[in-house]
Amino acid sequence: MRAQDTEMEKQMKKFVKRLVSLALAGALLVVPAGAVTQDGESETWFDGVWALIDAFGLKAENDPYILQNYINKYLEEHPEELYHVVNDILSLLDTHSMYLSSEEYTQGFSTLEGFIGIGVGLQETAGGVQIGEVLRYSAAEEAGLEIGDLIVRIDGEDASGLTSAEAAERLRGEEGTRVSLTVRRQGREIEVDCVRRQVNQVYVSSKTMADGVEYIKVSAIGSQNDWAAFSEIWEGLDEKNTRAVILDLRGNGGGVIDIALRMADAMTQEAEVYLAGVRWRSDMGGLEQTFSTGGGLPLNQIIVLVDGGTASAAELLAGSLQDTGAALLIGEKTYGKGQGQYHFPLVNGDKLVITTLELELPKQGCYEGVGLTPDIQIGNREVTVNGAGLSPLDTTRTLRFGDQSDDVYAMTERLALLGLIDEATSTFDGDVLDAVAAFCESYELAPDLYASPELLQALDGAMQTLDGQTFVLDQQLQTALELCKLAAEEPQQYTALPDGSWKKN
Repeated sequence: MRAQDTEMEKQMKKFVKRLVSLALAGALLVVPAGAVTQDGESETWFDGVWALIDAFGLKAENDPYILQNYINKYLEEHPEELYHVVNDILSLLDTHSMYLSSEEYTQGFSTLEGFIGIGVGLQETAGGVQIGEVLRYSAAEEAGLEIGDLIVRIDGEDASGLTSAEAAERLRGEEGTRVSLTVRRQGREIEVDCVRRQVNQVYVSSKTMADGVEYIKVSAIGSQNDWAAFSEIWEGLDEKNTRAVILDLRGNGGGVIDIALRMADAMTQEAEVYLAGVRWRSDMGGLEQTFSTGGGLPLNQIIVLVDGGTASAAELLAGSLQDTGAALLIGEKTYGKGQGQYHFPLVNGDKLVITTLELELPKQGCYEGVGLTPDIQIGNREVTVNGAGLSPLDTTRTLRFGDQSDDVYAMTERLALLGLIDEATSTFDGDVLDAVAAFCESYELAPDLYASPELLQALDGAMQTLDGQTFVLDQQLQTALELCKLAAEEPQQYTALPDGSWKKN
């Protein structure tokens, strides 16, 4: 019975300790240094910071209050060194926890920061300040503002003499507040009301690269806007009769874990598939597992591009698709950031970033410090254009499908330098035709089943422009595209319906 009482006492002490820590954390977020506890004792700034670390830090759970008494005494004599002392201690816990000034945080986490406003980019013209950009999923987009609108009045006050910086300052404000704009569009004035809110850049885009092949670039997972953009693209794939997808996560440093998991879920066909786990401290729930809901579009192929800049939540997305067999990974080994952090705002504008969780994949487990190994490892290579070393190209004649000649070789030699075909060949075959079509698209030339003199002249001109320059040949994307083209030739596994839905074949 005594042993049971001891365990209960431990749990009660743990619970009380957590409540105290949370209380200190709450105080730290709303009051300056020198706060007073419920016992009437003065708390140092460090006490409050450490309360957050102790309450939420993954590595602090079993080793609380490291050197706290010594540090408190030291900081009483050297309060200006708090920044360095806290970071020294955090470095003992893990490599991702840190204390950042507001300037450092803005620079390091710009994809998460955003701003409060209506979501427009402004430019100065001879007639006044004009809207030059309307951000997606913003209040400005919802209100119907358009690129080219001239701002006449803001909240009823004349805006004709404002600079773009002055107009931007007046459009920003506290979240939830309303601002009225009068804009001139095609000779008439239009008045709209917008409610200021968090505005985040959208880091998701897409394009069709070949028949049945869609390319989706996710350069960051920064906000709910990225999920909205991704979801919109994914739900529209069936209307294009898409059969293969290239998901480009290269250079994606991660972001919001929940959104990464939602993306993985959307791309998974079967229900109840274990996608990934998030391991918290024991007193915060331990392992939290995520399973798929099913219903993902039955594609013939999904390929994910990764590199050394793919990290954190982006690795979680890529690794989940790899471990569940939903996708093939191509590229280079990823960064290896398998831990997640809470970002606590402090009253002086600084931020405390604390590691609070570890990310676990179904087969590979936690990839912290390890990274993901692609199924097909391939790097990109640098190419230097040497115009003098190229075979001569006759730009006065037309090259047609099936031709075999030195001119076909000279043409494909140039197409290979642009990364449109793997290697030069003397035969005008299907691969060459695809490369010619891709060049036509990039130069806005009319596509055809031959290479016209106009195309050959443009191709030769491109080589002259690039002569002596070094650029990166994207072999990773080229490999993915070739595999997806092959997959797209296979029978489609679903049928798009007139109502916008689809059914599995």
